[in-house]
Amino acid sequence: MALLRVDFYSHYLERNVVLTVVIPADKMDGDKLAKRRRGPYRTVYLLHGLFGRDVDWIDKTHVVETAEARDIALVMPSGEDGLYLNKPEINEWHGKFISEELVDFTRRLFPLSAKREDTALAGISIGAYTALINGLLRPDRFGSIIILSGAFMRDRVLDAVQSHSPRKRKYYERFFGDIDTVIGSDKDYVALIDKFRENPDLPKPRFYSACGLHDNLCQNNRDLVKLLKDADFDVTYWEPDIGAHEWPFWNAWIDCALDWYAPGPMRPSSADVDYSALTKLRAPDQQQQG
Repeated sequence: MALLRVDFYSHYLERNVVLTVVIPADKMDGDKLAKRRRGPYRTVYLLHGLFGRDVDWIDKTHVVETAEARDIALVMPSGEDGLYLNKPEINEWHGKFISEELVDFTRRLFPLSAKREDTALAGISIGAYTALINGLLRPDRFGSIIILSGAFMRDRVLDAVQSHSPRKRKYYERFFGDIDTVIGSDKDYVALIDKFRENPDLPKPRFYSACGLHDNLCQNNRDLVKLLKDADFDVTYWEPDIGAHEWPFWNAWIDCALDWYAPGPMRPSSADVDYSALTKLRAPDQQQQG
């Protein structure tokens, strides 16, 4: 597995950005280079959470091993506060950076598949909000969306608008820009889901979602899953009775999500080795599935 650190100039953000890329280009079978396809690879654009960095996924999970076993490429941008949304009122185009520029740039640089069904957008916490919004805005690009412990703050934004609290406004405007314009806009997942109801010919991404029962955002994730299912999206939802808003949970469930995205035996090569231990908390039958 090749691990690369990339620094490039973003025209949408008008500055240099950093990302980490993992390409399964040098997978080994014992002391020999494993026989496998050389690309183009299925790709997951993997987003971190609040105050995170691109390398969080490398430092805090074993997603690299699972991606290698699945012949999946990973692209992990460093997202500042973790919420990549367009803010045209202040000329910030973080959403277009994620869904357009980043995808185009990495496809030119690496042997990544350009097929919609081979391209996924994934995130944890506030990064899951980003994945949801940008995945719904560009269903022509992303065939799958992976949401782990999503921080879906629509109701809190609405409360901040209605409460006229300067403190609340300041907090949410750091993420959304002018919060008076969020509801009903392209930053509002309810409005975006409604567009699919109104336009049944739009391609629909499929969803994988998981949130621990002890996570204080659990109800928000249940509500989103219901919205998606009511709009006839294909949704797989797991709500294990263990796990909170923390990296040990995401470490386990990103593996389960990659199993769903690229199903197959957990075998990174032709060697007779059982690699199922990489997914220590694979969703068992007794756990609640929505």
